[in-house]
Amino acid sequence: MAAFYDAGKLACVALDAVTGPQVYLAGFALAGRDPEQAHQYLLDCAAEHGNCLLYTPDDSLSLTDLGLLLRAQQIADVRLSRPLFVIEEWLDSEYYRERLPLEGTPATHGWARPS
Repeated sequence: MAAFYDAGKLACVALDAVTGPQVYLAGFALAGRDPEQAHQYLLDCAAEHGNCLLYTPDDSLSLTDLGLLLRAQQIADVRLSRPLFVIEEWLDSEYYRERLPLEGTPATHGWARPS
């Protein structure tokens, strides 16, 4: 799990697909799933509850009104779902949407990973 800050305030929590921690959306485990299965669940959830959806250029899916961004994480030869919880300003920003999680990204644009 990694936490990212913007101007001293928590802006993103990126969970790991393998080490978690595990989080659930209406009883559905979000971390460590087949990404296609997890995306379908989010699509169904959005249709049922009227959540706002956003696709990113890397085919990640976000329920923006929940601050949930679901990425895929490569683990050896398998891709698994990796949930991120993100503030609205970062989800609205093309810069952040395309770079989250920010591990390995140079420390510019006001974010910092805690030491």
